[in-house]
Amino acid sequence: MAQKIVFANELKTLCENIFLSVGASSEEAKIVSESLVESNLLGVDSHGVMRVPDYVRMVKEGRIKVKAEIKVIRDEGATILVDGDFGFGQVVARKAANLVLEKANSYGVGVVGIVRSNHIGRLGEYTTLVAEHDMVGLMFCNSGPKGGIVAPYGGALRRFGTNPLSIAFPSHSRPFLLDFATSIVAEGKLRRKYMLKEKVPEGWIIDGEGNISTDPADFYERNGALLPFGEHKGYALSMAVDALGGILTGAHFVSHPEFSGGNNALLIALKISSFRPIDDFKSEVDEFFKVINSTPPAKGFQRVVVPGEIEYGIREKRLKEGIPIDLEIWQRIEDVAKELGVPI
Repeated sequence: MAQKIVFANELKTLCENIFLSVGASSEEAKIVSESLVESNLLGVDSHGVMRVPDYVRMVKEGRIKVKAEIKVIRDEGATILVDGDFGFGQVVARKAANLVLEKANSYGVGVVGIVRSNHIGRLGEYTTLVAEHDMVGLMFCNSGPKGGIVAPYGGALRRFGTNPLSIAFPSHSRPFLLDFATSIVAEGKLRRKYMLKEKVPEGWIIDGEGNISTDPADFYERNGALLPFGEHKGYALSMAVDALGGILTGAHFVSHPEFSGGNNALLIALKISSFRPIDDFKSEVDEFFKVINSTPPAKGFQRVVVPGEIEYGIREKRLKEGIPIDLEIWQRIEDVAKELGVPI
């Protein structure tokens, strides 16, 4: 697959200018652009700059509100509920994360609910932010569209969003980072295959009649559905995430008739020093990493890695060598930039 190499700073500047041109504030443009490019740096291209044309379209359609009025609608003890006013999800989540850090510093634990937000992006961005403040971060997000895009285990119709979850905690070296959808694959990865007109592995999707399919068009054009990872286990986790991100926050579960739409989430921060000295915790996590890394690899594997390790390695490489972007995706970004009069 032909690709174009673009360096991170150049890509951030281009994205910022595109978002500014559709009315975003300088703060919004900066936060969203940094979030998207960071996803590409980590190798999570499904949540990277391929989203730019979609975000621009959503702004034009009024689905993403620029200069949204993000506000706290409930504040009780260690808990807080934030209404995102359907602004850029990354902006809403960043504000919520900063608020939950304040709560955790005061109470030892902080919990923030997020409602009426657009696509938040990588949950790991916010759990990692929590980990960088010497805390444990946990995040659960239910995600639209209304009615869902993922079938429950044994089902033939859409009922859930991709409903991702993330956990991060610090060490002296780098954070542990768990971040994945409860569907077998993130919808963005399926979308990338669809855009590139590529087949997908068996087990990713079913068609509109519940048959296994390898054609992404069955999902996007013929009302098929993604499948949960790990069969009944991923399905059960997805249901739990829907409840934590949607029912608990008052946004409702995804297939509820009054589901608010967008992304709704619960972010929890646990202050490690409230349990034990932070240096002791980080040292033991480092020891944990070493034990796992030293595990003899099974046949067909070169080594055992810790969650997040691969992504941080990709980040170092892409910072030095640039970010590869599929030409088809780059063309879409370029077309949007030209349409808006933004120089490439």
